[in-house]
Amino acid sequence: MNPTQGQVIAMLDPTTVLRCASEIRIQVGADGHLSIYTPEESCQAGPHGLAVLHAFVRPTRLSDGLAELQARIRGMHEWIELTNTLTELYRAGVLLDETGKRPVVQPAPMGFDTAGIHVAMLNDRVRTTRFLAGIREVVRPGDVVVDIGTGTGVLAIAAAQAGARHVYAVEETGIGQVAQTLFEANGVADRITLLTGRSTAIELPERADVLVSEIIGNEPLGEQVLEVFVDARTRLLKPDARMVPSALRICGLPVEIPEEKLARHVFRAEALENWRSWYGIDLDPLAMAIPGAPSYFLLRPQKARHWRVLAEPALLLELDLRTFTDQEIEVTRTVTATASGSLNGVLIYFELALGPTTTLSTNPLQVDPTNCWYSLVWFVADAPSVAPGDPITAVYRYRVPGPPPVEWRVGSLAPA
Repeated sequence: MNPTQGQVIAMLDPTTVLRCASEIRIQVGADGHLSIYTPEESCQAGPHGLAVLHAFVRPTRLSDGLAELQARIRGMHEWIELTNTLTELYRAGVLLDETGKRPVVQPAPMGFDTAGIHVAMLNDRVRTTRFLAGIREVVRPGDVVVDIGTGTGVLAIAAAQAGARHVYAVEETGIGQVAQTLFEANGVADRITLLTGRSTAIELPERADVLVSEIIGNEPLGEQVLEVFVDARTRLLKPDARMVPSALRICGLPVEIPEEKLARHVFRAEALENWRSWYGIDLDPLAMAIPGAPSYFLLRPQKARHWRVLAEPALLLELDLRTFTDQEIEVTRTVTATASGSLNGVLIYFELALGPTTTLSTNPLQVDPTNCWYSLVWFVADAPSVAPGDPITAVYRYRVPGPPPVEWRVGSLAPA
């Protein structure tokens, strides 16, 4: 979810009544994505767009509409997609509240079309130089390249400089207009075509030899890399196309989260006692009322470099992005504890194959201090104690309805 959508959600509460605008025109793409037009604006909606419109075809409370939509959802990622679609339709005036007016949303301070996030990525010298090295290894003179999620256009420019005959740079947000100025400033505008929109909703005039895409998020699959790559292989690429990246590995590192870090994210006895003495209010029931919140927190992996590691990393997922087909994933892995401690957390990191000799990793023990990615650190229920030799079992899920996306425990998982 981008920051602008977060601001829209802040304007809504479960009792808000929403309805479809009376004058809209809908165009459905081959991939199920929608282009929706109102008299004032147009917007894009994902494959849940029609379901959202149907749920609010008559004035309906937000809570009731979401309850109806929830039956269609398979897992956390689809729920995020659906709520993103709903908030985008509200922002664009396709869904209206009781006022009948579009919400006024101020520009988000860290949206993908603002400077901050791109400054961070460009300051991550290892990230950028490794991607540039991978492009130089993979792109050949005369190639046609598609760069999905071009952002500032740096990778598209690198592909052109590597000898590509033509590059199609795809960008959904307004930062694409900035990329166009970079294409011109670097003398490659005649060989790069900027295409605005989702990659799953655009067409190319020719199939590409190479796919370049840096859409690996803090949750590695969270920016729909699987869906985007499958669609690109089907519609945008030649059968023998090369890719940057070509492979993705997701790993889970069993750790003991330090006490000072835990104190920032969970209710600790010492903190509850401090609050009682400071404010004269018994806040102990908080620990019972919200026992599992949050399920994870975000951390720059380089800040976990000196945490106690309790086992070798578990390889949760290994994908050849050129050939994989499954988009619903459930994988079970077991590792053996190598140290004693309290297994209260698991840090997720990823590794990318960017070229024949070029890789990139966010492993806390390898990552550069300028790394711009965050890692998800998942809390482990009950923080069991482990000793060397104990089995530690993990389950990693993507788009699987019902259970949480990550589960860890000592010993074997109980049968379903």
